[in-house]
Amino acid sequence: MTPARLTGRRQGWTRRLAPIVQGLLLVSGLALLGGMVWHVGLAGLRTSLHAIGPWLLPFLLLDSVSLWLHVVAWAACFHPGAPPVSLWHLSLVRLAGSAVNWITPTASLGGEVAKVWLLEATLPRVQATAAVVIDKASMTLAQLVYLVGGMLCVARAFPLPAAVRWSVTSSMGVITVGLVGFLLCQRYGVLSRGLQRLSAWPRAQATCQHWSRRLAPLEAHLGSFYTAYPRRFVRSVLAHSLAFLFDAVQTYILLTLLLGDQAPGLANALMVAVVVAALEQMCFFVSGSLGTLEAIRFTVLSTLGVAPAYGMAFALVARLHNVFWNGLGLVAYALCTSRMPRHL
Repeated sequence: MTPARLTGRRQGWTRRLAPIVQGLLLVSGLALLGGMVWHVGLAGLRTSLHAIGPWLLPFLLLDSVSLWLHVVAWAACFHPGAPPVSLWHLSLVRLAGSAVNWITPTASLGGEVAKVWLLEATLPRVQATAAVVIDKASMTLAQLVYLVGGMLCVARAFPLPAAVRWSVTSSMGVITVGLVGFLLCQRYGVLSRGLQRLSAWPRAQATCQHWSRRLAPLEAHLGSFYTAYPRRFVRSVLAHSLAFLFDAVQTYILLTLLLGDQAPGLANALMVAVVVAALEQMCFFVSGSLGTLEAIRFTVLSTLGVAPAYGMAFALVARLHNVFWNGLGLVAYALCTSRMPRHL
């Protein structure tokens, strides 16, 4: 069998296998969610959700603060010489990208591609791609600092099981190595240089030269940004960090609304937020985090001795929050695409 036919057969198997895997994950998520609701019971769940009552919508709208901080952080990632993009438009594009990430198991990459495409109506592709790539690095760095710092505090205050410590530590280690490599590739143009060297191999010469020419302008733009405007990158990291901290404060507010005087203190609530964020990094492959979103929150609160009904209510409010904002993201996607030129 020729290499071309073998490659074609492998791609065919991959296309057929992907929906099967996604279907199994969907069924597993639904089964997990249904099992947790059955374990808690509808009566107890109704009673616990009644505690938040009229505060649900104001709580959901609190996330607009985090959105604004993330957008301000992204605005700092644009080259000062690029055409200005309004914060309102960046907010719509960010919401749209988050919605794409939510409905597709692409490890947060599908939404980044969507952001570039939506920005092409106002910016050249190289500048739009550079802004998205720089913001991705900035946000990942801020999230890594937030998670590592939080997990160190958690490890000192609470004796976590060895399996949990190993899983979180290894996950953070992989993210750190990947982030450092990602930043070095941006700053020093490692990819295009590597492709230029690989082009000396006759079988890959045309492909490597093609991608090297495509990547060179982008890497030049990235390198000039990091060299000339390092303070803008630091400003972006700080704004993203504040957004993650505010997310933790939202966890404290939600637990207070649900549990009242029996709610854990601010330190414990921050611990819950950090552990939840760390565990969610390991479940990126599940579309919409179906089942995993609820299971992670339910399990973490159970370790603090919170009653199962309130743990499940906490998880379901988080699901409503997820649906509410990603629903707005789908609306934002429709608005952005309706305003784009027909030729894009």
